[in-house]
Amino acid sequence: MKPREALVYGLNAALAVGAHRPQAIRRVLYTREAREAIGALLSATAKARRPYREVVEDELRRVCGTPHHGGVVVITDPLPIHPPDALDHPHADALFIALDGVGNPHNLGAILRSAAWFGVDAVIIPDDLQLSGAVTRVALGGAEVVPCVATARLSETLRYLREDGVTVLAADQGAPPLDLSAPLPRPLCLVLGHESEGLSAPVRQAASLVRAIPGTHAVESLNVSVSAGILLAAASLGHAMSPALKNP
Repeated sequence: MKPREALVYGLNAALAVGAHRPQAIRRVLYTREAREAIGALLSATAKARRPYREVVEDELRRVCGTPHHGGVVVITDPLPIHPPDALDHPHADALFIALDGVGNPHNLGAILRSAAWFGVDAVIIPDDLQLSGAVTRVALGGAEVVPCVATARLSETLRYLREDGVTVLAADQGAPPLDLSAPLPRPLCLVLGHESEGLSAPVRQAASLVRAIPGTHAVESLNVSVSAGILLAAASLGHAMSPALKNP
């Protein structure tokens, strides 16, 4: 069941709601110490005729369930999650990220942060993955900028992308190394798997090619969000950074 409201906390994440989705704000709670820093958010909240209230730190901690709230909590409408058909007919320079078995909220938040920086058009996530407060806090506003597309069958979605002319590049440390100096084709979908389990067999089979990020192999693998950043930087060389899908 889709949640009826969402919590966004952390200074950057909260300010991004005011900048990108002021109509979604339901109410804002903040500490006295944070008031000056969130002036733009409070202005957007007042303009939208939504309530805001100064509270003590303990109340913020109780509301969001963590001390890592940055002095502000925004109760909002949930972020929109797009269906797979939002990916249909991608433009010639499109760039997507697809996550196979990646469920850690801090990794997802970090990936959304990098995706926003590099102008990713959409992040494809499992349909049971939630954009929680932890995700949006780590994303530092990236969740407000980069649309998420949910799919129950990632391998099938990747096959549809290939039929639409998208190159599907899956990362796996057991594969041949990727030449990071060579331009990557567009439109492109980068696929990242679970850090321990790697890519699932159906997703591997659905990919156009499977490659490893070159390195020393002194450790088993890179953190998945670090892998995403490396691949996004390589994919962005010589390409425009302008997301095509937009959150309503």
